[in-house]
Order: sequence, then C-alpha cells, then structure tokens
Amino acid sequence: MQKMIKYSFLLILLTAFLLSCEREISSEQADSFIKFYPSSLLDQAGDVEVLTNGAYAICGTETSSSDGKRMVLIVTDKFGNVQSGFPKYYSEEGLETGGSSLIALQDGSEGFFLSGFVERPVAGSQLVQKDIFLVRTSASGEVIWQRSYGSQEDELILHAIETIRPGFMLAGSQIKNGKSDILVMSVTEEGDSIKLGLNYSNLNAENATATFLLNTGESYLCVCTYDKFNNAGTGIRILSFDDALSPFVKTLSGSQDVCGTCILEVENGQFVVLGNRVNGDGESEMVLYGIETEGLLIRNSSLLATISEQNVDLTGRRIVEAKNGTMTIAGTRRIKESSEILLQFVSSGMAVEERVSYGASGIQTGNDIELSKDGGFVVLGTNSYGQSSMISLMKTSVTGGL
Repeated sequence: MQKMIKYSFLLILLTAFLLSCEREISSEQADSFIKFYPSSLLDQAGDVEVLTNGAYAICGTETSSSDGKRMVLIVTDKFGNVQSGFPKYYSEEGLETGGSSLIALQDGSEGFFLSGFVERPVAGSQLVQKDIFLVRTSASGEVIWQRSYGSQEDELILHAIETIRPGFMLAGSQIKNGKSDILVMSVTEEGDSIKLGLNYSNLNAENATATFLLNTGESYLCVCTYDKFNNAGTGIRILSFDDALSPFVKTLSGSQDVCGTCILEVENGQFVVLGNRVNGDGESEMVLYGIETEGLLIRNSSLLATISEQNVDLTGRRIVEAKNGTMTIAGTRRIKESSEILLQFVSSGMAVEERVSYGASGIQTGNDIELSKDGGFVVLGTNSYGQSSMISLMKTSVTGGL
C-alpha cells in the first residue's frame, strides 16, 4: 500500500529562509537541510553533482535586473553553504546565457563542464536566437575555455555526459523550418566540435527531442520524445549507438501520450527508463519501462510500473538507485495551480512505495537528485512565488525526511 508524507513550508517560514539564506548551516544541522540561493528575479535550477569531499556543485540560470539571464555555477560545502569565490557567472560578450547540465570532472577535482544556451538578438526584430553555450572551468570555477555553436535557428541542449573517449556528448534538439529534430553532438576536451553528429529525423511527425544520455562504458543510450505519426500524440524512443553515431532504435509507447526523461542502468545490460504520460482521466502519471540490451541491440522492453494519484499530476524528472537496489524518483506533484517537490520510492522489485512531497505557497519543481555520501538524497529544485523564483537545495535522510 502506498504511503504519502508531506512536508509543508509555511509562507512565513519560506520568507525567513529568504532573509537568512546566507546564514551558514553547522554540522549539527546538516543531516538534513534546505538552502535557497536567490538572486533578485527569475532563477532556474539545472543540475546538481556530489563532489569528492561530500560538497555539492549546482548549475542553472540566474536573472538580475542589471545583467539579465546568466549561466551560474554554485559550489557549496557539505552543509549547503556557498564556498568562497562562488557563485561564478558565465556569458559571451554580454549576451544572456543559461545553464541546463553540469558534469563534475573527477568529482570536481578536475573542474566542471557546463552546457546551456546563449541568446543572440535577431537583426531587425525583437526576437532572439538560441545557440549552444559550453564552458569548461577549473575546480575554482575559473574559465579554461568557452565555446558556442549554432545555426540560423534555435538549438537546445538538455543533457551532457563524458564520452568513452576523452570529450563530451550533448543531447537536445535543433529547430529546422519550425520543427524540432533530435540533436546529439560531441566536442573534444578542448571544446572543438567533432564533425560527426547524430541528427535523427522523425519522418512524418512534427517534433522530436533528445532528453537524456547514458554512457554504458561500451556504447551510449539516448532517451528521446517524439511526435507520433498523424499527430497521434507523443511517444518514447531509445537510441542505442557507439562512436559511429549510427543508432539502433526502440520505441516505448502505447495509445497514451508519453514522454521520456531519463534512463538508469540497474544491472549489466538491464535498464530502467523513466517517463511521464497522460492517463485516461487527463492526469499526468509516472511510468517505468524496463529494457535489455545485447551489444547495440535492444532485445526486450516492458512496462514495469505506473505511478499515479487521483486528482493530482505527478511528473518524474530524474531517478537514482541506492546500494540496496531501491530506486528514488525526483519530480513534481501538482494540485491545481500549486506544485510541490516530490520524492517517490520504488522497491527493487518495482513495487510503488512511499511518496514524500515538500511544498509551500506557490510553485515548487524537482529538477535533479543525487545520492549523498551518507546514503541520503540531495534534491535540486526551483521554487517560485509570484513573479520571483530561486534555486533550492535539499539534503534529506534515506527515507526522505527533513
């Protein structure tokens, strides 16, 4: 039987956090904590990474009235306190930028790789064009190199990983003639584009995008969402490929709209894919698919679990596996106009277990999750109220408690 636990943050408590967000958390308080990292306007969380010493690194987008949107890197200690010299901001010639994905190289000791966007004004109009923006930094956040890539239309990067050979791989979408195609591209350690790139067109459909990459050590798996033929909704496709970037394809979809968010390897050659779909009542529910691979071929697939709640929209963003084989999904639980950060526990046998949510007045969304050094969870979120939003970091116990 599913059990629901909710941690409510009163608005006055949230205000207190805002006023004291720079107050440091001590070791006595650090088994669980909530930290907010506000600027002054609209901020958006991207990724979080756990570093060698148990500290944390965060990337995202911060907005100020003077500088507009900027890609940001925040490095904290293990209690969530911002380290000296951070945050760091990255832009290109004063243009607005943002961060969506973060890689901590050698757990941060060798620096960081951030990917996101740069916005360029379109001559003769009020429009902007989004290009890919990449930054490689030292451990202290100093720029080693930065690059941008683009065309006459928009490119969007949602996820990045290290490649089997030295370098980085990016996943997202590219707009062509008003339609989005799957984009997978690689760059070298020095940031130079590798000529080979995977543009997997979805024939006879409007849009497709790559949302998540996984390096298996021998090949790559990419989770994609695509429009079905004749506007029959959306589905999930898994691309399997090696450095030649010639993909084998597996489709995971039924009659309902479903989109893919990430993939997790649970055993050698066995993977769990997290997605979200709209059920018969018009509500969003989370789904877990299992796939098995043999080399580049995806041999088997099955629907493992469906996670829903009556009159509530549940959306999963990321999933991690604990040492005991249980899995935890981070996402968002929405009721009407309000939403809360969600943790959903799933047993190693795919039984849906306890659900924990964290909320206040306004809109809270869960963006990423990692295992902390003590076996608990680190959850990155975006917290919005009125016309403002901020990046938040929660450290919970192994049961999701605060």
